[in-house]
Amino acid sequence: MKRFDFSLQKVLDLREFEKKQAEAELGRAVGEETRIEQALQAVAESRALNVRAADDMHSITDLYNVNCYFALLNQRKENLLEELTQAKLVTEEKREVMREAMKKHKVLEKLKEKRLSSWKKDALKEEEAVTDDIVTARYEENA
Repeated sequence: MKRFDFSLQKVLDLREFEKKQAEAELGRAVGEETRIEQALQAVAESRALNVRAADDMHSITDLYNVNCYFALLNQRKENLLEELTQAKLVTEEKREVMREAMKKHKVLEKLKEKRLSSWKKDALKEEEAVTDDIVTARYEENA
């Protein structure tokens, strides 16, 4: 019996490759988003730590320095928030690319499954026909 051959296998392989590439790019985008969120968390923790330390300070110079540091933290936070917004946009774009790649891959997978099912049915019919011919030929020999 001949073996199953999917004529669009190369296209399916290409779609699989595109899907894996999209997964990798989405992973990188989510990783970047996570990195920015962690940096924001570090800024918040640093601010909280310095607020507690500032409560015990009595020197004007120390308070001024802490205030300047807070201004720096606020600027850093604003920059990180802008980066996070951009990273979220990139992540959404990558998610859409991933969805499209998965959709294209799934369509070809379903087509392959249908053709394989059809091929199996045809192969079974062919096998039954050959078996019937063999049985008929043996019956006619014995008769």
